[in-house]
Amino acid sequence: MEFTCTVCNRRYTPELAMFRCRCGGYLEYREQRAFPSAALAERDHSIWRYREAYGLPSECRRITLGEGRSPITRLEVPEGTMTAKLDYLQPSGSFKDRGAAVLISLLAYLGAQHVVEDSSGNAGAAVSAYAAAAGMRCTIYTPDYTPEGKLLQMRLYGSEVRTVAGTRDDARKAAEQAGTRSAYASHLWNPAFVLGLQSTAFELWEQLGEELPATIVVPLGSGGYVEGLHRGFDVLLNAGYLREAPRLLGVQAAHCSPVHTAFEQGREHHSEVEVAPTIAEGIAVQNPPRSPAVLNALRSSGGFTMAVTEEEIRSATAALLQRGVFAEPTSAAAYAAWRRLSRSERAESVVILTGHGLKQLTKLTDLVG
Repeated sequence: MEFTCTVCNRRYTPELAMFRCRCGGYLEYREQRAFPSAALAERDHSIWRYREAYGLPSECRRITLGEGRSPITRLEVPEGTMTAKLDYLQPSGSFKDRGAAVLISLLAYLGAQHVVEDSSGNAGAAVSAYAAAAGMRCTIYTPDYTPEGKLLQMRLYGSEVRTVAGTRDDARKAAEQAGTRSAYASHLWNPAFVLGLQSTAFELWEQLGEELPATIVVPLGSGGYVEGLHRGFDVLLNAGYLREAPRLLGVQAAHCSPVHTAFEQGREHHSEVEVAPTIAEGIAVQNPPRSPAVLNALRSSGGFTMAVTEEEIRSATAALLQRGVFAEPTSAAAYAAWRRLSRSERAESVVILTGHGLKQLTKLTDLVG
């Protein structure tokens, strides 16, 4: 397995202390491998049914909690029928279990005893869960506005949680510094995390009878999910499993929209933006390090971005709860964007709901009280 710097093209064999190139560029796994579709009937329904696509060494032990195969349902909402993939129904309660399973499997193979991560909640919970499953120590750096339910979840898995005063970016900097002394299990930087996120593209292809909708709507913070989905659809196209890939709609909160702003401005890197607190803290990433890959994924898919307001997120969260869908506000941001689409566009879309609301009971009570 080999990673390549997207800036200087230096190549690396994965190592514990490595999370980016010496030049500061982010890394990617450029080799593309398809899973054998004929073998799927004999495999379980975790993300590991697509194991060849992750490129891990053959002797790498899979660290798994049964992640993957989240259901697709059709919800009757005021705007019509919405098709949603309930990806919050994962072992730790978010889509990030997909990336954490692959990343922690790789780090365990490399001999990690202790991992560190920075997170405003879901990634920290996912890495904590899979580190516990692998028998590793884990330290999570979180911004001081992280919901208490998510902090408790990390601690209950056995992780040490260090709260950092300031922004989400301040927590990232603290974790990066700690990562030079340990294994930095970064969902922001490490390409192995993105490889696991391909699995949603593969599942959509299977679950929808190999015929995908025109648009996939997904919350966008660091943008790893957009990058992973795009890569997964590319794998399907190049293997001949798919005729046409969907366009990707990445949804940011208007209070923190560096990728949306860059997309609108035609930039190749995220924009410097003023940020304000948002109820969708899971997508409040001010300086996403892999933004060029994310912007490329959006444009290559023929996709686009939206920035939704706090009131739109609040309204969407309440509407989902009234229909029995216990999604956190970050997930509801995707539904808020779907509401803005035309009727025909909504009918040809799948909305991915990414994080479980049970982690944010206090916030949800305050929102819809």
